[in-house]
Amino acid sequence: MPRKSRELRLSQAAALVTAYEEANFSDDYRARFTRDMVSRLERNKGLSKRQREWLDNLIEEGVPAPK
Repeated sequence: MPRKSRELRLSQAAALVTAYEEANFSDDYRARFTRDMVSRLERNKGLSKRQREWLDNLIEEGVPAPK
């Protein structure tokens, strides 16, 4: 699997943050983590391997269904 570019990961993560906010999950730990990663990517900071993996997993899963 090829590695995602920083720009692609940033755009997908920003879209996920918007989706979390629209679903009223803005205080969820996954939403907070995603916002933190968007902030790091916007400042051209690197992400660790585990941060990249978890962010990519969250992007693939999308917003959880409300209970």
